[in-house]
Amino acid sequence: MTLFKNLFRITIITGLSLVILMSVTRFLALQNGTKHAQQQHIKHALSQDFSLLPRQHYDTSLVALSAFLTMQLHPYDYQTIVIAPTNTQQQSLTISTSQTKSTAPAWFIAIFGDDSYSQTHSISLATDTVVVTISNNEKWLSDKLWLYTKQLFIEASAIFTGYTLVIFFLLRLAFAPFQRLIVHAQQLEKNHQANPPSRTRYQDLNQLHASYSSLAHQLESHFRIQAKEAAHLREKAYRDPISQLGNREYFLNQLDAWLTKEEQGGLILIQARVINHSYRYKNYQQGDHLIREIAQALNQTITHSNSTLGRISKTEFAVLLPQIQQEKLHALAERILGALMPLTKPFNTPLGITIGLAISENTASASQLLAQLDNAVIAAAQSPAKPIAQSEGEGSIHNKGKQYWKELVLSAIRNQQIHFHYQPVLMQNNQVYHQEVFSTIQRHDDLITANQFVGALDELSQGAQFDKHVITACVKQLQADRQLPPLAINLTRSSVQDPAFHRWLHELLPYHPLICKRLFFEIQEGCFIEGTDMTQLLCQLLKRFDVRFGIDNFGRHFKSLEYLNDFKPAYVKIDFAFTMQLNNPAQSAVLTSISRTAHSLGIETIATRVETETQLERLSELFVSGFQGFIIERQVTRAKNLAQHHD
Repeated sequence: MTLFKNLFRITIITGLSLVILMSVTRFLALQNGTKHAQQQHIKHALSQDFSLLPRQHYDTSLVALSAFLTMQLHPYDYQTIVIAPTNTQQQSLTISTSQTKSTAPAWFIAIFGDDSYSQTHSISLATDTVVVTISNNEKWLSDKLWLYTKQLFIEASAIFTGYTLVIFFLLRLAFAPFQRLIVHAQQLEKNHQANPPSRTRYQDLNQLHASYSSLAHQLESHFRIQAKEAAHLREKAYRDPISQLGNREYFLNQLDAWLTKEEQGGLILIQARVINHSYRYKNYQQGDHLIREIAQALNQTITHSNSTLGRISKTEFAVLLPQIQQEKLHALAERILGALMPLTKPFNTPLGITIGLAISENTASASQLLAQLDNAVIAAAQSPAKPIAQSEGEGSIHNKGKQYWKELVLSAIRNQQIHFHYQPVLMQNNQVYHQEVFSTIQRHDDLITANQFVGALDELSQGAQFDKHVITACVKQLQADRQLPPLAINLTRSSVQDPAFHRWLHELLPYHPLICKRLFFEIQEGCFIEGTDMTQLLCQLLKRFDVRFGIDNFGRHFKSLEYLNDFKPAYVKIDFAFTMQLNNPAQSAVLTSISRTAHSLGIETIATRVETETQLERLSELFVSGFQGFIIERQVTRAKNLAQHHD
């Protein structure tokens, strides 16, 4: 029970008690007053001067006496008047009022109806003395008291109702600052930050406000320190200290994680022998400066979405480019060469920069791809005029252009050839959080996953068409099956940055308020690092309609995690590169750090591609609250089949 309800209850009980006490006091006063008035009327009638009554004859005197008494008394005052002569030879006279059924209920009469009263008085007549006995009218007294009771009840009800309303509004007014303090505390608990509360006229509440504000500042400061520690730990484990790019371990983790997706893409290996020349003939400061210049030039030149850049050895830089076509890979390599060649001129060294290219194959491993890149670099050294070479042995499917993938997707949408598979996310309480939607295209005998064509759609800014089709299909599925768990839909980068897609969502979501609570959207972490404004607008739109969103590939970018505090996602899916080698102490420490940073804001942390029981147990110890992968899907399916079997 809340403090307001408790105080309101106490105040109402006190007020009700006072009203009842007041009503009972008034009732007793009215009861005594009515009885006393009735008795006084009887006494007054018997205290009159009867000497003027005619005394010629007894009967005449008796009639005159009865007439006198009935004239002095109202029928409401007496029940009977008995005039009994002392001489037994004379006849007595009894006068009664007419009686009707009492309006008071039986229970009331049983409690308050026993108010009988009678008074006797001797009067001398012509030849005899008579004894007059007058008894009160109990029925009238009961009716009169019942009427008073109803009037008192109406008055008490009106007073109590008015009292209740006044007390309610006064307490509401008095508790308004306290309610603001509660809202402030709830915001602080939910978001770990809150707007500073306004001061009130209550000194004790102002002290609480000050305490909450101080706590909010401490939490925010703690979060920022924690985010910086997580970033520092991640940089220490995975960032090259000179170039500020990812180191060899980071790049290989990203490469291994990418290869498990079985999607097309390309790699570039840049060998900068000029670095050795700088260290040998200049000094270490000049060599470090040259490495930083090369890293800066690479960052400025490589604008491909979702790319990974790392320094994998003293003189080598590697670039991972998911979903890139061969022609664009060559064009990017030429731009990289054009950006780096001016940096080699001061050193006058031949073949200062050589570039090797490789297109991934589904069957290739990380070591095989790196070997192909090494061979390509050696081949590039054979042509000093244009030191760029590509390894051989790529499958023809990787040579498909962007327009091919665009037409393939549009055709699949028109012909309803896009199929969906739902993979559940299981929380530690064994509840399904949502099901991620995986899209595939069945074309002839080939099964084409979204990883193969999403990159091309993003480059052509056509991702919104695909996302609209998926969202519409999922909304229909949720409408058709109300028992279906929430669905999580991955949004393409081009959709996130497309104002027209935002308008389409703004028109769609208001028509499905119940579906909104069962929808999740997953946004790549890169959208929160680059293109922040449009991502912010999309997140505000989703929050307006109670649609939850999450961050995919969380932790991939070497940026501060403080952006979590600005966007407040419902969950984050930790990048697979941090969850694939849990026996590595450094990697486990980084995973724990970034997960704890999200957890401190009340954000769910989800690990993907959980394939073994050992991996599941290990992740459960590292601030991970949800799991997704083959073993989870099998576990949920088994539980569902058992439930259906029992039904």
